[in-house]
Amino acid sequence: MQRTIEYILFFVLVVLLQALFFDNLMLSGLVVPLYYIVFVVLLPVKIGRFWLLVLGALLGATMDVAMGTAGLNTIATTAVAYLRPVAMNLSMGKDVAHEIIPYGGAITRASFVLYATMLIVAHELIFFGLESLGAHVFYTLAKVVLSSAVTLVLTLLSARLFRQMVG
Repeated sequence: MQRTIEYILFFVLVVLLQALFFDNLMLSGLVVPLYYIVFVVLLPVKIGRFWLLVLGALLGATMDVAMGTAGLNTIATTAVAYLRPVAMNLSMGKDVAHEIIPYGGAITRASFVLYATMLIVAHELIFFGLESLGAHVFYTLAKVVLSSAVTLVLTLLSARLFRQMVG
C-alpha cells in the first residue's frame, strides 16, 4: 500500500511539473520537454501489462486535458506503455524481475539509459509525428531529437532521486 501512495504522489507531481513548468518552457519551438513520460519509465518492473496500459492511458488522458492536445498524449503514452516490456527485455534482459524499479541495483546505468532512450524517443516520435501529420519532416525530426535529449536528461535526474526515495 505504501508503494501505491508513493506512485500516486509521483503521478500528481509529474502532471503538475509538466502542466505548470515544462509546458511553459519552450526553447525556440524545437525543444519541448515531455517530462511526464518519466512516470511510465519508472513504474515498477513487475507491474502487470493491464495496469501498465491503464496507467499509461490515464497519464496520457490527464496530460491531454492539461495541455489541450486532443488525444495526442493518450495515444503516445499508451503506445509507450505497450512497448515498455519489449524495451525492458531488449535493454536489460529478463533477469531484472527481482528489482523494484528499472534503475539501480542489478540494472546498469547503460542498460537504464538505453531503456529510457528507447521509450522516450518512441514517445516523442509518436507525439510529434501525430502533431505534425507528416508536414515539415526535418523540423519534426529535429524536434524529436532535441526534445528527447532534454527529456532523457530530466528522466535520468528523476530516476536518481526516485531511486533514493523508493529503493
